[in-house]
This record gives sequence, C-alpha cells and structure tokens, in this order.
Amino acid sequence: MAESDLTTESTVYVTYISSQPQRVWAALTSSEFTTAYFFGRSVEADWRVGSPWILRKPDGAVDVTGVVRESDP
Repeated sequence: MAESDLTTESTVYVTYISSQPQRVWAALTSSEFTTAYFFGRSVEADWRVGSPWILRKPDGAVDVTGVVRESDP
C-alpha cells in the first residue's frame, strides 16, 4: 500500500447506556457480567495500570490479551 492510499479520517462511535456508572463499570470489568455481554467470554484482570488483561472464550482459549494502560471507574 502506497502512503498516498492512507487517509487521516477517523470514525468515532458513541454508545449511550441508560444505567448507573457503577453498574456499567461492573459490566465491563467483571466476568460475572462480561459472559452475558461478550458472547460468553470472561475478562481476567485486576485493573491496575500495567497489569495484564485477558478475554477468555467459553472453551478456555485466550481470545484477546493486552495490558491495562488506564483504569478509572
């Protein structure tokens, strides 16, 4: 791909959730809830900056990994 093929445009998606902030935080950071919202996947993290973050499939296989860069409920 030539550099001239690249663009500087971006897309931002916004989702509005009618709930209390604490409940949304719990839904995003607790496996109890992520299995319901993320196709059965469970989240594994302690949410401290620099800690590993894992999203695990129902069969136990690791789906996504990363590092917590920022965590602010």
